[in-house]
Amino acid sequence: MSITYSRRHALWLSAGLLVACRDGRSAPDASAPAPYGVPPGAPPGPSGAAASTSTSTPTSGPIADGATPSCIETHANIEGPYYRAGAPVRSSLVDPGMAGTPIDIEGRVMGLDCSKGLAGVELDVWHATNDGHYDNDGTMHLGREKYLLRGRIRTDAEGRYKVSTIVPGRYLNGPQYRPAHVHVKVRAAGFAELTTQLYFPGDPYNDVDPFIHRSLIMGTEKAKGGMLGHFDFVLRNA
Repeated sequence: MSITYSRRHALWLSAGLLVACRDGRSAPDASAPAPYGVPPGAPPGPSGAAASTSTSTPTSGPIADGATPSCIETHANIEGPYYRAGAPVRSSLVDPGMAGTPIDIEGRVMGLDCSKGLAGVELDVWHATNDGHYDNDGTMHLGREKYLLRGRIRTDAEGRYKVSTIVPGRYLNGPQYRPAHVHVKVRAAGFAELTTQLYFPGDPYNDVDPFIHRSLIMGTEKAKGGMLGHFDFVLRNA
């Protein structure tokens, strides 16, 4: 895909900034904004940040927020410090009684020609809890065998996937909150492995986050009992 700098350079800069800025959290932050998707008393956004609400798919020009790019290689994004290999194979990441707004995220995985979906592609998904914590960030003291809000799924014969989870909360990255996001690794035989993140339209921190790429903002809509998110992944050949 055409960008003004190399992906390797961008990821190197992003990873370095993340390590430099990531806070050491030892307890839940009582001042954290409410999770994305909870409209009452909307969380105060950063000064000067405008929320984006567009969900239309552009035919040309810049990619609109909430619009899956049409047959464009999906942009890579930082892995972050909380990835864990070996997550269980499951399409629902939610444990009984877990707090948070339910969301189903679905879409397709395709190659650059977008002629058909790719079957049997593995998606390795993980994200923060409703209050912005990961199971390995030192705040939960869970056993090593426990995988919280993590799972691996595979696409069907038409390249479609669906994962059921909750909307993740924001957390401090140094002095600033990161927008709500879902981490994904996409692995398919014959294609380059993709590590990226999916974001939510309208999050007030989208406009000031140093890591976000706007093409990674999902399309979302309200659904019965929660939300529905959509994103199509496009992979390049290995």
